[in-house]
Amino acid sequence: MFLDHPSNLDEMAEHLSKPAPLLETATLCVRGRSLCWPVLVLPPSFFEACLSSVRTLTLQGVTLSPGSCKLSQLTKFTLETGFTTSVSSVVLLDALERMPLLRLFKTKLYYTMPPIAIPENRVVTLPYLEDITITTDEYPLTPFASPILPAICLPSAHRITMRSAIISGTHSTPILPLSFEERLPSLRATREVSITLGRGFNIEFFGLDRSKLALSVSSVTPFLFTRSMFGGAPFDSVRKLHIGFPSSTVNVESFIAILRAMRRLECLEMEQNTVVPLAHWTDWEGRDPAGTCPALITLTIIEDDFNEATRRVQRLEEARIRAGVPIARVDVRYGRNYYTDDNNYPPSTLFDV
Repeated sequence: MFLDHPSNLDEMAEHLSKPAPLLETATLCVRGRSLCWPVLVLPPSFFEACLSSVRTLTLQGVTLSPGSCKLSQLTKFTLETGFTTSVSSVVLLDALERMPLLRLFKTKLYYTMPPIAIPENRVVTLPYLEDITITTDEYPLTPFASPILPAICLPSAHRITMRSAIISGTHSTPILPLSFEERLPSLRATREVSITLGRGFNIEFFGLDRSKLALSVSSVTPFLFTRSMFGGAPFDSVRKLHIGFPSSTVNVESFIAILRAMRRLECLEMEQNTVVPLAHWTDWEGRDPAGTCPALITLTIIEDDFNEATRRVQRLEEARIRAGVPIARVDVRYGRNYYTDDNNYPPSTLFDV
């Protein structure tokens, strides 16, 4: 059901309270985007009477009211709140708690004010949930992240995605559960991580059975990575990291902080616009040589500015040798974007210690 203008929402909600025992899939969408339009607030009676047998439910331009929303048969749930009204995190957790069979959950949340913190002892377990996506909007009042994810236990999750925005360059509130191994067991060991680092960043953790945790953070200012933001995420288990720099404006502070969080990193691949990060890394080796990737064995650089990257890598390697933490193998290659003819692809330069 699609509503182009929610002028009679109270009447609509009343008519939708009739029983529908054969209904298995339902979509309720308020398509208007005007900020002056009200948002459809669904009472608990709507769920109990009309949606008692629904397994797939999509709500758009809709928010939930406090109360017992019984959706015990639901397996797929998509929720997008309206621009002018957000759903309380506690109300949303209450609703999820009454969806024990849920396998897929996607939500886009618009916040009109910073959300109230969820009590630390509040945990909702969704035993069958396999795929969860949480997106917060990009308005100035947007919190960095919804407090929902840290309060959920997902023993069966294989794909977790969170997209959010940040206005300032720092944030102290964790966006992942502090008890990471208990809440997200399929990602307790992330041997591989892929990161795109710009003003914000995209980070993907790859866990057991190719399970995946993807975080996408956009920012209007350079974003400062801190390990505390990611709760108990198992950075110590990471062995392989790919990191790309899409812009020449590189957030070198976050780059170094990421490297220093991965104490067991063995294989590192850096791609495009690597000259500045390499220079900053070399400079950092003089401050704390044993604190940045002490277990690193292989370093691969993919760079258009081949000659300058080679010089930077040589200086980095010299600094690592002096510090007693040499890299066994370094491979510098030309950037892939500008070489389409394999016959003209220049050879890479190797440094073996």
